[in-house]
Amino acid sequence: MICPKCHILMEFPANVCPNCGASLQRSGGRVLVVTAAIVMAIVFGVYGYLNHRFSDRRNVSPNTLQPTPEAPLTRWDPAAPGLPMELEPSAVAPPPVNAGELTLRDVAAAQLGAYPVAVVSSGWFAFPRQFLVGAYDWQVMLTVGGSLAVEGGILQDGDPVGLWQVSTNSPMEGIDLAPWQRSQPLRWFPIDDAQTLRTLQISSVESFGNFDRIPFDTDIVGPGVFIQNGTIVGWSFGPWLPGGYLWTGRRGSELLPEFYTEDFYRLTFEGGREEALLLAVSDQKLSDLQLLKALADAYRLEVRVPPDQLPDRIAPARIHETMRQLVADLCRQGRAEEVIALFDPQILASIDSPLLAGDLVSAAQEAGEYDYALNVLETLGQENLEKTEPGGNVEIMQAATYRDWLDRLIAEGNLETAIDIYREASALLPQDATIYLAGVELALQQGDWTLAERLLAARGYPPDLRDRVSRLEREIAGLKSQEGKILIRFRPGSLTVPVTATVGSRIDQRFLVDTGASVVTVPSETAHRLKIDLSGSLPRRLFYSATGVQNAVEVTLPSIELNGWVIENVKALVVDLPGQPGVGLLGMTYLNHFRIDLNTDEGLLMLAPR
Repeated sequence: MICPKCHILMEFPANVCPNCGASLQRSGGRVLVVTAAIVMAIVFGVYGYLNHRFSDRRNVSPNTLQPTPEAPLTRWDPAAPGLPMELEPSAVAPPPVNAGELTLRDVAAAQLGAYPVAVVSSGWFAFPRQFLVGAYDWQVMLTVGGSLAVEGGILQDGDPVGLWQVSTNSPMEGIDLAPWQRSQPLRWFPIDDAQTLRTLQISSVESFGNFDRIPFDTDIVGPGVFIQNGTIVGWSFGPWLPGGYLWTGRRGSELLPEFYTEDFYRLTFEGGREEALLLAVSDQKLSDLQLLKALADAYRLEVRVPPDQLPDRIAPARIHETMRQLVADLCRQGRAEEVIALFDPQILASIDSPLLAGDLVSAAQEAGEYDYALNVLETLGQENLEKTEPGGNVEIMQAATYRDWLDRLIAEGNLETAIDIYREASALLPQDATIYLAGVELALQQGDWTLAERLLAARGYPPDLRDRVSRLEREIAGLKSQEGKILIRFRPGSLTVPVTATVGSRIDQRFLVDTGASVVTVPSETAHRLKIDLSGSLPRRLFYSATGVQNAVEVTLPSIELNGWVIENVKALVVDLPGQPGVGLLGMTYLNHFRIDLNTDEGLLMLAPR
């Protein structure tokens, strides 16, 4: 034992030091009591302080995030609930964010867009899915660090935002990604340093796969990041996508890409209609017709992307306008037939552009492809037409098409086909006055003025058809005065008058009326059908034509009948007219039996028997 006062060593225990007389009893009990009292006082003091300091937070909802204690409180704008007023710029230092620009290019190397991004230290950044559709090459140019290719990403079906990772061999500088905590304060920082940071209160949360979406006025703030406890926990995308997107997955350093960017392109774009459209508009070597065909063929392929998510270059409205311009240019070049051959009903239904369909109707009418025009109108339908042409009427367009068709057939003398088309048109549009009047004209073409007069008087007509009705009345009156005459109608102004006559009581023969030809001609095929032996000793005569002189066989035809008038034993030459196979000339050996009245301006030939 050692004396605490004089420090001498004693061999045996004692209560009093033999040297200085100091007490040697222990005082540890009193020391423990004092120490315990001091500790208790400290504990109760700290408890009281914390209870007073944080008493206003006991009932805060976990969905309501307050500013951190070290940051000044924000004032809230009552006109924009849920968004704070700006904080003082010096309130919190901005975090070390790797700012850069994401550049996207399509398969044709055309730039789809360039967008600001913020990359965490493990190489991840968030970006909206819809702007990546059609992107074949993805590059991030960092403000510090150069250009990096995007390697792959994490994205669930239906997620509007995915997480993407740049290709890097080592961790980057800056802060990493962590899942956000509802119980922790949340701050937003701009990427471009041009705006003031904000502290955010959250009123609602909507979950999307690996992200929670919160209300965030992206019209007021641009692209930025959300920060908690020194880590990035989310992104905002400014005007490109409303709201803020907060990460709910694992930390960035623990993540690996679930697929490559090539997989994203293949699954969302490759081989579909959209890629075919993109390749077509990007190919500068295509002619107008080749480009139109490529665009039309694309609509045979599967749709891979919703129309509202397509790049501007291949948005439906833009593609439809391009196709309409190509159709107009090609039709001006006289290539209407080639144009309409590219668009079958399946393609037209897929394109779903009433304006383009209307252009094709006009192109078909120009090319004389009236069947096609009517099929397009039937496919189009009244409802679709009114979407783009208010007040447009499919029946009126159908009637106009039928009318043009009938006019052409009547002018060509193709009465048999004209009658079939008239029956089809009148059955479809029984109340249409223009179609009805076509029936009157057909009766006149057949020389049946009695039927024409009866049809014309059977109904009334609108004022805009008065001139046409008056013309038909005059023609009927003229036929009445021409009883016993042959009346032949042809295209007004035409230099040729086509007719069909019966040769030998049984063979229908096409002729061109030719008052300059001294003799009738028939093709060799007709002579064979009449069983005329051309190899015998029949007389021959020289026949002069535009292509030269021919040594033609002279024959006698049993008869020629035209509109009921029969002339027997008609002298004719067997001649195959160059460029007009199967056609003969109705020359003077037949026409001399009639008085001829030819009016080319009105398209009327009248033959009065002598």
